Formats: sequence, structure tokens, C-alpha cells
Amino acid sequence: MAVLGKASQDEPFYFHDLNRRNKPVSSLDAKILKSPIRICAFCNNARTQPHDRAWEYMSDRLRSRRLAVGRWVRCNRIFGSHVRRRMVDVHLYFLKLFGCMLAEAKANGYDLPIDLDAFSKAIMSGRPHAEVHLQFGRCDGTIGRSNLHCWKTDPGESVLAGWLYELDTIAVSVMYVQAGRFEHRRDIWHPHSRTSSKRFQIADFRYSNRSDAELEARKR
Repeated sequence: MAVLGKASQDEPFYFHDLNRRNKPVSSLDAKILKSPIRICAFCNNARTQPHDRAWEYMSDRLRSRRLAVGRWVRCNRIFGSHVRRRMVDVHLYFLKLFGCMLAEAKANGYDLPIDLDAFSKAIMSGRPHAEVHLQFGRCDGTIGRSNLHCWKTDPGESVLAGWLYELDTIAVSVMYVQAGRFEHRRDIWHPHSRTSSKRFQIADFRYSNRSDAELEARKR
């Protein structure tokens, strides 16, 4: 709401995805904006409310800054106190969204090689998921999220999955990186990472600034 404001019949927002474009939305409580997979009311409210509030606070702070691509941002510059706990809450906020997307995909018949129980256990225990990482960056001003993509790589069929969350000028790439199968990158953030747990680097998700040749190369 801090970004969109209030929708109404006279001044609706417009929603689009792969199947439909510019569908009028007159309320932020509209069914089309909600995941068809619901978690219990207690988990969605009381249990995960600190996670929602941590991301709300962090996203407000990030959107109020002129973030330069490549810049390192220290977590204690966002949360003045209880930094570790609040950053874990941010991690768990995206873990909840990721889990709902996985549950929806599996309900629709997709056989994804990712254990959903591990997501539930992390949220229930308040501890980070070892294989879910975040990358924070700048984007073009879009509000929404991409579809979930999942790959198996050769050799050994290692699993990699991810999706992109966009909120006005900032974006978060949410990635499932199978433990022990991929080398850690310093620009990918995780609460338990020795090299980047206390800070994160701003990535560039502003695809409108990239040349057609570069975008085509990234698709290959």
C-alpha cells in the first residue's frame, strides 16, 4: 500500500500476467492478487507477522535511498538494533512466498524436485532455510513477481530454482540453490553466510537499460 496507494472503482490498478493483460483491480483485497494456496490464519498472521513487518521496514528504507548498482549496503544501516534477527525475518518473509508458489505449482501437477517440508520447518522454527538465498537490487519500477523457474543441471542433476520480486525501484531475486552443488557467490545473500551475512551488494535488474543483444545473450 505504501507504493500503490488505494485502488477504487474510479481509479483502479491494472493487473497482468502471461494469460491476461490490463485487468482492472479496484481493491488490494481482490482475489486475483492472492495466492490460491492458503496457509493457516495463525501462521499467516501471528507467526509470520514479524517477517512481514521486517520486509516492510527494509523495503521502505531501500526505496528511500539512491542505491548505486554494485554498492555494498550494511544491514545495520537498515536495522539499528536486533539486526541479525530482523534480517532472518526478511529471509523468512520471502521463504513464505516461495513456499506458497511451490505448493501452488505442485497442486497444479508440476513435479518440482524441492522439499516443501523444509520450508515449513524453517518458518515454524524461525530459522533460515539453508538452500534459499536472496539477491537485492534495482529494477525498472514494476510491481509484482515473475513466475517460478526450476532447472536441473548436468552432471548430477543439481537443482536450481528462482523467481524475481519487484517493488517500485527495488527488486529481490529469490533463489533455491541446492546445498553442496554450487559455489557460493559473494553477491548472493544468506543469513548464515560467513562472507555476506552482514551486508549485501546491489544488483542490476533494470532490464530496460540493457541492450537487445545483451538480453538475447542472457536467454541462451
